[in-house]
Amino acid sequence: MEKPIWEKKEETAMYLRSIVTVIVLTGIMYVFSNGTGENYLIRFLDPPTMLFLILSLIPLLVSGGLLKDFNNAFRLVIGKKEPSGLIELIRAREAVSLAIKVLVAVAAFICVVGGVMILLMTEDPATLGPSLAVMLLSLVYGLGVAVVLLPLKSRLNVKIQEYRENAYAQICGLRKNGQTAGSV
Repeated sequence: MEKPIWEKKEETAMYLRSIVTVIVLTGIMYVFSNGTGENYLIRFLDPPTMLFLILSLIPLLVSGGLLKDFNNAFRLVIGKKEPSGLIELIRAREAVSLAIKVLVAVAAFICVVGGVMILLMTEDPATLGPSLAVMLLSLVYGLGVAVVLLPLKSRLNVKIQEYRENAYAQICGLRKNGQTAGSV
């Protein structure tokens, strides 16, 4: 049974609100810990780390055969696409789970490799603090994206449960009417 359009819009709005809430809370935490100023925000940008995380995620999703399913996860939760079957929902959930695990693992890997490189080049103690800050940005990016993906995974779990309940209700309804699945 297809959900009414207002329920779909409500689910999409709820997911987007959760993303905005995470961003706002991060901004509030940032302001209280660092103050305000134009240089503070630039320190949180590290394009090579962002690029490495993305370039690590895509091939691992492709090698797992789940890149298309990762894309479908967004369509199923945020978009207007209805699942064609239970397997599509399960594969989408698995793709999101893999993406979360990959992001956290790759972020930790980058952080450890960066830490080793910093410890190998400790001639100038003045550069130690900024270098450690850049090293930790990989964890911030990886964990930040993982936190944003967690509600997506939860919505997929709910959709899987709803799909199973609807299928069970249909089977029970058929049995009460004296029909079998083959006679429908």
